[in-house]
Amino acid sequence: MLLRKKTMLCVLSVLAIVVLMGTVPLFAATDEVEISGTIFAAEWDANDNVTAVVIATEEGEEIAVVNSGKGMELLKFEEKNVRATGSIAMDEEGRKTITVTRYMIQE
Repeated sequence: MLLRKKTMLCVLSVLAIVVLMGTVPLFAATDEVEISGTIFAAEWDANDNVTAVVIATEEGEEIAVVNSGKGMELLKFEEKNVRATGSIAMDEEGRKTITVTRYMIQE
């Protein structure tokens, strides 16, 4: 009986740690930031249509734009300067991404 309680306690402890580790990236990506830079195509489909873009910042950093919501609208502004606001996160490959909530194309 004592062994069963220890095993259950270990399982619950591991589960709690896993849950806590999974929520850390969610908290890290909730603060909105503003970045400025130039929009460049990063991926194309078979018909040479742009399917993904990055924003190259003035500091020389490339931040991939998440293809959802306002980020999808940036596909048509290749080589334009932009000021974008959104949440920064890291993707599975360790690249910085931004989920754009608003933007302004700068002339």
